[in-house]
Amino acid sequence: MTKPVLFITGASSGIGLATVKYFVAKGWEVAATMRNIEKAPAGLKQLQGVKLYQLDVTVPETITNALGQALKDFGAITAVVNNAGYGAIGPFEGASEAQIQQQIDTNLMGVIRVIQGAIPIFRQQNGGVIVNISSIAGRVGMPLYSLYHATKFAIEGLTESLYYELRPFNIRVRLVEPGPVKTEFNGRSRQDLPTPEDGSYNGFVQKVNRAYGLVFSYASTPETVARTIYRATIRKGPVIRYPSGVMAKTLMVFNKLTPGSIMRLFTRGVLGL
Repeated sequence: MTKPVLFITGASSGIGLATVKYFVAKGWEVAATMRNIEKAPAGLKQLQGVKLYQLDVTVPETITNALGQALKDFGAITAVVNNAGYGAIGPFEGASEAQIQQQIDTNLMGVIRVIQGAIPIFRQQNGGVIVNISSIAGRVGMPLYSLYHATKFAIEGLTESLYYELRPFNIRVRLVEPGPVKTEFNGRSRQDLPTPEDGSYNGFVQKVNRAYGLVFSYASTPETVARTIYRATIRKGPVIRYPSGVMAKTLMVFNKLTPGSIMRLFTRGVLGL
């Protein structure tokens, strides 16, 4: 019996790496993509049924090449997970044009490029699943994350629209919405935006970052998100949003039941603003 095949971006660490391992444990084969396969962790290279492909979501030809080669190697692609991401975090005023462009090019245009490459494959196969890794940041705004929010809110709208467009081709779309996760997002996948030289934001940034540090001490694990991605991938039906982790699920319910003005007051209280 032919095994299902997962194609995933950003597979070298964090959520991506955990997802590769989880799907393999569930009997899938995996096309694991990353910007530099030479830096892939040894454990990933040794997994049975996993092939590595170089892919940078900001470079369109690498997407075309990776999808084409994976299709050739595996014969089919069952699901695509758009996981690669980047966060430019800090006061919006301090963001340079290059930083704004990088945030949009990675988190939004990168997802768009992969989806456009996957759709013809899925139409030819008469089916497939597209899972976009969003965030609670795609549903609720928080300070210092303005550029990141802009891309995640866009991914939410894109996915909801594609639900209607792709349903006639038996292509399912999904959004996985993690809360805080213990990954390298706060390391190599994060870039801090500069604060204006007059220091007007310094106290605000320090206060918010202290609060975020406390929040991230209760973050979910990448394995928790991997399980949610798997559940979103295999489930049938019209549900497209899958919150992941206790904090995400709690916040989503609170946000749904609470007027926006109350939600903003609550957020200010938690962050001490």
